[in-house]
Amino acid sequence: MLARNPPPPVTSVLVKPAGADCNLACDYCFYRPKTALYPDTPRPRMTAAVLESFIGQYMRLAGPNPSFGWQGGEPGLMGLEFYQRVVELEQRLGLSGQVVGNGFQTNATFIDDDWACFFSRYKFLLGVSLDGPQDLHDAHRLTLGGAPTWERVMQSIEVLRKHRVEFNILCMITQESVTQPEKLYRFFRQHDLRYLQFIPLVEPEKRDGAFFPGTPSVASGEKGSVPLFSEAYGEFLCRMFDQWTSEWPPEVYIRDFDDLLAVYAGQPMPSCIHQDRCGQYFVVEHNGDVYACDFMVEPEWLIGNLTQQPLAELLSSPRFRTFAARKGLHDPQCQACRWLSLCHGGCQKHRLITSTSVAAPSYFCEAYQRFFQHSRRRFRRLADELTGRHRLAAKASSKPKPAARSSASSPGRNDPCPCGSGRKYKLCCLGK
Repeated sequence: MLARNPPPPVTSVLVKPAGADCNLACDYCFYRPKTALYPDTPRPRMTAAVLESFIGQYMRLAGPNPSFGWQGGEPGLMGLEFYQRVVELEQRLGLSGQVVGNGFQTNATFIDDDWACFFSRYKFLLGVSLDGPQDLHDAHRLTLGGAPTWERVMQSIEVLRKHRVEFNILCMITQESVTQPEKLYRFFRQHDLRYLQFIPLVEPEKRDGAFFPGTPSVASGEKGSVPLFSEAYGEFLCRMFDQWTSEWPPEVYIRDFDDLLAVYAGQPMPSCIHQDRCGQYFVVEHNGDVYACDFMVEPEWLIGNLTQQPLAELLSSPRFRTFAARKGLHDPQCQACRWLSLCHGGCQKHRLITSTSVAAPSYFCEAYQRFFQHSRRRFRRLADELTGRHRLAAKASSKPKPAARSSASSPGRNDPCPCGSGRKYKLCCLGK
């Protein structure tokens, strides 16, 4: 029986079909400790029954554009046959007119021609974890046996290109790379890697319940990673933005910058970190457990299990709604900040790094304030240019909107948006 109140609109779901299991031992991984939530399942794998129940329920709730993000751990550990089954279920259980999107976040150490052919055929959008040049990448991203992985990842990228698989790069910003934004930018440009997402490392050591940012996070005596200081990350953002705006139109897509450009151009913020509330996506673990957020996979924010309670009820539950609304809590410092309309307090996780209150300023508050001040004039100018061209394109276009497409014929990121706006798909409806 469905809940009386309809579930809040969700734009996507992150799925952990292999839980936190992974074939790498990256020393900064925030998700590997989640294995402690399932101590009796050392090798978690989503069963066929859980997969079918999940896809069927989600497709009925997701509206015209269901979006699946397959993550981990390493989702590739499920094997190719699992994802062939995923596509079959999406096609069989989907509603008429739905256009399905599949994202796949991977360390890319196993991709061969078979995987790439599959991704290409069904238009999966891949996120490939690559921390830049070999010295920066191999400083942290090693196999379970301690071997480097950069060369294997670069080989996989060539396989993806051969099969015309679209992919983004996810780059962790570490203590080694935070002072070298120009080196990172040159590397990605030289290797024609133009779709980038930078993630600041913020996994602090915890002693006796207290956090110590800026110190190594060491487990079992192993070498640990060092989280960034806010000041250093702010400097990184400013210098990377200078690289990005040195050529216009930009030759590189950087998610944080393109998202803010959309806001300056009068569009909604595409990414959750700077939206005014949470709750537009949820997380499904290997056994059907539903959590409120990828960064909050912990007992407090376990919403329930979709094999035991309908997903519609879980997404309408007080706990899920409470989590979503917490994003709007701000202490007086945030309420008085001139940048609140851009920042909205940042990620809940980053607020709880050095405080027990979710209303506290983000750990990266200083970084954001510096970057917003540094970039605001250029963003306004670029937004004026962008909206001016958009108006001209809309005026010149008299074509009717195309009909919805199947997932196998979805537009590429750089194709004209099927809504008829005249803009590229990546800058229009791709993130909606």
